[in-house]
Amino acid sequence: MPAKKRKDGLYEITAKIGNTKKHFYGQTPELAEEKMWREKIKYKDNYEDYVPSSDSFGEVRKKWYRAKSPKRAATRKMYEVDCFRKIEVLDNKPIGLIDECDIKKIMDPLVDKTNIAEKVYMCLNQIFKYARTKKIILYNPMELVERPKNKTKEKSKRGLTKNEKIVISNTIWNHRQELLLKLFLDYGLRKEEAAALKKKNINLENKTISIEHAMDYTTNIPKLKSTKSLAGKRKIPILEEDVEFFKEIIEGMHEDEFLLKMVNGNPLSNNSYRQLWDSIRRRMAKTAKEMKLEIPDDLTSRICRHEYSIKIMNLTSREQMYLMGHEDISTTMKNYQTIDVEHINRKELNKISKLKMDPSVPPRKK
Repeated sequence: MPAKKRKDGLYEITAKIGNTKKHFYGQTPELAEEKMWREKIKYKDNYEDYVPSSDSFGEVRKKWYRAKSPKRAATRKMYEVDCFRKIEVLDNKPIGLIDECDIKKIMDPLVDKTNIAEKVYMCLNQIFKYARTKKIILYNPMELVERPKNKTKEKSKRGLTKNEKIVISNTIWNHRQELLLKLFLDYGLRKEEAAALKKKNINLENKTISIEHAMDYTTNIPKLKSTKSLAGKRKIPILEEDVEFFKEIIEGMHEDEFLLKMVNGNPLSNNSYRQLWDSIRRRMAKTAKEMKLEIPDDLTSRICRHEYSIKIMNLTSREQMYLMGHEDISTTMKNYQTIDVEHINRKELNKISKLKMDPSVPPRKK
């Protein structure tokens, strides 16, 4: 049977493998047919008497999860909330009868949610690999499904735009908003590190901010935890212009009081942090409208951290690595310091272009 072109541009060919009807997809008719023949040969050579397992996908998924037994709360949340809810439609189907067509029905609605799509793909692949290893299924249908590319991470890989800088400097902020923006933009803190700061972490005598802990926001109620890595524990110099600002912030506070806190004195919950950040974005949008400036609506703490990494580019590699809380300078260079023409030092560039050739070096022959 020749391959048929689908509405999504892929070519599909249907064939019977043993007693099961299967669908094969490819960017071209030849690729779809190649997948079909590869599966037929594999079946004929190794599994002529294969009988599909009657175990349901849900039963196998639960066995796999018990065997995996993830220890971290964040990992459990990823599987149980982000993944299992998306794939539970397969739970009652025999796992041996699930093919790539069933998988595509789950993955296609996630085409614009690349971060979630990547997690779901990884989870499904692990479950089917487990079933394949345990000889519950004949083949892993994920091998015939294209892995989604996570574009979400790339989207926020930028610093502030020119208009965002103008808007931030021309907006009137309350103390909490100004403090959070300052910790992000002028000190490069992660959201979890900023939320964990206490009065005792601000040393005005030595003019340093000590990063010793972070908040775990796996649930709405945060818990104090260690920094992301050992490199995350660091002391950041307080800028001269901010000494008075921090002096006002911590005045009258007791040593263990959080700088960013709710009315009851507890650290910011996940919802409280979101409300605070949303209030910052709303004020920026209002100022931008008044100044008739266009600004993106996707500002995050990560973008602020990117901006900080650009600010400290003239420091040594070791200084940059230390201030960012990274264990390796390659992390800073690869994941953060994305620059464009706005960040290029034109003054230095002009100096380079005006350099004269060393007179001791003879001119190149034409």
